[in-house]
Amino acid sequence: MNYRVEPTFVVRAAELPLAVLARLRTEKTAQLVEQIVDIQEWLDAQGEPLSDALHPMIGRVTEISLRRRLISLRRDVYQGRAPRAGGPDADLLAAVPAELADALDTWRRKVIDRDALITRAGDELLVEEEMQRRALHDIASRPAVQRGLVLASRDLYLSLGKWSPSRADRKLERKLAKYLSRMAAKTSPYSTFTASAQGRWSSRTGAELSFDGTGRRSVVELNAFLQQQIPRALATWPEIRAGLPMRVNSSVVEDGEMIRFLGRKDGEAVLELNATPTLRRFLGQVRRGSNRTHGGVVHELAAADRRNRSEEVARFLDQLIDIGLIEIGFELPDNDVDPLGGLVDLLARFDGERVASARESLGRLRSALQDYEDLEAPAARLDQAQAIHDRLRNVYDLLGWSASGEQIPKNAFYEDVLMTGVRPVRAPEPWQELFNDLDLVRRLAGLYDRFLPGQIAAEEFFAEHYGSGAQVHFLDFYSAFCKAIGQPGKRPAGFRVGGAELALCYEQAFPVPRMGIERLDQLADLQETLVALVSEAPVDGEGVRRLPSEPVRDFLHHLPGHVRPQESLACYLQPLAGTDGQPRAVLNELMTGFGRSQARLLRLDHKAGTGAFEQPELPAPSPDGRYYAEVTGTVGSNLNLKRPMTCYEISYPMSTSDRPAKRQIPLNDLVVVHDPQTRQLRLVSKSRRIGVMPVHLGMMVEFLLPPAYRFLLQMFGQAVPRFEFIKQLSTASASDELDGVRRYPRLVLGELVVNRASWVVRAQDLPWRPAGGSGVGHLIDVTRWRRRHGIPRQCFVRAIAGHGHAAQKSRVDGMFDKTRKPVYVDFSSALFLNVLDEVVAGTDEALVFEEMLPGPADLVARDGDARHACEFVVELTRGGRDD
Repeated sequence: MNYRVEPTFVVRAAELPLAVLARLRTEKTAQLVEQIVDIQEWLDAQGEPLSDALHPMIGRVTEISLRRRLISLRRDVYQGRAPRAGGPDADLLAAVPAELADALDTWRRKVIDRDALITRAGDELLVEEEMQRRALHDIASRPAVQRGLVLASRDLYLSLGKWSPSRADRKLERKLAKYLSRMAAKTSPYSTFTASAQGRWSSRTGAELSFDGTGRRSVVELNAFLQQQIPRALATWPEIRAGLPMRVNSSVVEDGEMIRFLGRKDGEAVLELNATPTLRRFLGQVRRGSNRTHGGVVHELAAADRRNRSEEVARFLDQLIDIGLIEIGFELPDNDVDPLGGLVDLLARFDGERVASARESLGRLRSALQDYEDLEAPAARLDQAQAIHDRLRNVYDLLGWSASGEQIPKNAFYEDVLMTGVRPVRAPEPWQELFNDLDLVRRLAGLYDRFLPGQIAAEEFFAEHYGSGAQVHFLDFYSAFCKAIGQPGKRPAGFRVGGAELALCYEQAFPVPRMGIERLDQLADLQETLVALVSEAPVDGEGVRRLPSEPVRDFLHHLPGHVRPQESLACYLQPLAGTDGQPRAVLNELMTGFGRSQARLLRLDHKAGTGAFEQPELPAPSPDGRYYAEVTGTVGSNLNLKRPMTCYEISYPMSTSDRPAKRQIPLNDLVVVHDPQTRQLRLVSKSRRIGVMPVHLGMMVEFLLPPAYRFLLQMFGQAVPRFEFIKQLSTASASDELDGVRRYPRLVLGELVVNRASWVVRAQDLPWRPAGGSGVGHLIDVTRWRRRHGIPRQCFVRAIAGHGHAAQKSRVDGMFDKTRKPVYVDFSSALFLNVLDEVVAGTDEALVFEEMLPGPADLVARDGDARHACEFVVELTRGGRDD
């Protein structure tokens, strides 16, 4: 076996049991609507043959009044509407053959039954909508829901407290329904709605996962951007600044005449300064001086000058700090579990009334955050959230931010929930078949590595500019890359890759750019071959496309050397309950592994002190001898707060590590080496003489990282492109298309559901609710449409990314646009059809309906008698050569 499964994994469970959503159905109305649609479909089927049978009868009748009535009846039959006079009478039926008369009488009774059912459904809907509102109010009044709403939507929480279920409020009801579905139907990314734990493989068998619903621990943290900015602001106070330690930027490269570094200019840029004697003297003092605080450096440099120009020295030093060549700060590690407590302790070293006020304000803010964790009552939490806001406002006032118009972020603090009562699940042996299927996915994912096209183009660029086998400082290569893409029209004569080609491959990995570079063309061809392989697999009678593993293995065996399997893969799986004991699962998401799925949770557990999470072993070097190295820094995001997960860490400018120096690799210690045999660029630590593979283990997406940080990853790391990879295979060919609705079958590889069945439709093709129209009429129209296309009653819908309004088309804005997130829909609930109407109105392009899998009968997570949606995050790591 050429992979290993990590011994621990993440368990994520929805806060509410799925069964609560069943209470929000208008079930009786839905059943009546189904009967109405059954009759209507019968009437539709009979309309044309009955109309055709009546046609010759009309020509034979000479009496004008009877003929007109027959013509009117024929129209009614064809259109499936009730006759205006109540139905064909005896005279009318006598004018047609007996067999046709019986058929028309049956048709009449069906019309009467249908119309009676429509009336009943209308009456029932009024009753059930009131019951639905009461159920909605009851569920939303649960403390677990309200605790989540306090942070997720304070306004909705307050509105809920004022709302009486006896009064309809469509907008409020839709909002509550969406929040409840996020807490019950899936494991929401919003941490307050989902609890996380660490699972362990054990000798037990059976698919069930049991957890103790009372074993939950709240962990609250201040917004990481504020954690970063508060000490930076304090570092400007003269009474503090003089005593703060300094260091030289970890990216500084000196070549005798010039000094280059990754500094602050328009965000982040490579800056270049003349290596003057004065500048060298300043850098030397910061590196080797006996007192490397701001005041100490100023004092020693001014004393050495003999003219005691302290103010001029301080101004010049501050200029170097402003551009990022020299860094100053409290040396608080970015991933400290108690940053406010650490800052309060460090401030004790400094004198002054203003410093004492800062210590007091920050201490009160820290206490307010800690108190929030222990509160259970939603109302108390709301008051405490206001107290946190007030404490933070005091800090803003003290730092001068209020006067400058700085606003407190909407999410001033975040809450995560850890489960501490999870029991070990299953022995790994029964899961082996599923793991083998996941390993095939791991190996296939290398073909869609979204960093690979950029790496291929960059290797061509490097070899053309520096020569085959050359070695260049990382910063110099990065600077040359930025310069080239900044001048896309300039490409040296005879070179195949210039700025335009680099930018295209760097930013657009899919579809693979074809530009006459053999490896890129080969990569594109291989993707097309794999798509063809998948599309050739037949769709069975259950609407499932089953992909045989042997052709996939044969395809993998012929991949070229530059297409490398993913070194480590985190698989987000929803287990499926089964009767035969064989584990099966649905693949939700793919992400790079290396402990990324647990890194943040391990830190939260460490902060909470529960000891519920076990620290995994640090990974061994890759099969080709490279050491994995994460990158220092949080980039001001709580998503990037984490525990150390690799042996080494790349020291990134403007960030502080908690690692010992021997485990830190400064950015200026990295060189880029061209390997002419493999035609790859390698990242190497000069001082340690080891190959380095950068890995991003925060949860922030890579393209939001700072430019050089992102470049490190894209040039020398790997990325798992779940969307491009899985979606391209799953949409290889539609199983059918009807009235503009394309149906894509469920894609299954062995025991793994690679992608759920889906239906793609233009928003304008869905039945619209007419203004002032009947609620039952809309239910009937939607049910007929759903049944016609085979869409399940319970499913999810989302707008296709890249379609719709401008916000949906922007790469960054679109990621934060809520219309692209899956929204739960229940076609047997008038409330969730209102939610669907809102989704349809929110886009002018395509929608995707996706089957709900697992469904209620497939859930394996149990809290007492209640079943919860849950997700396992299992990591597979390459263990050797992939044959």
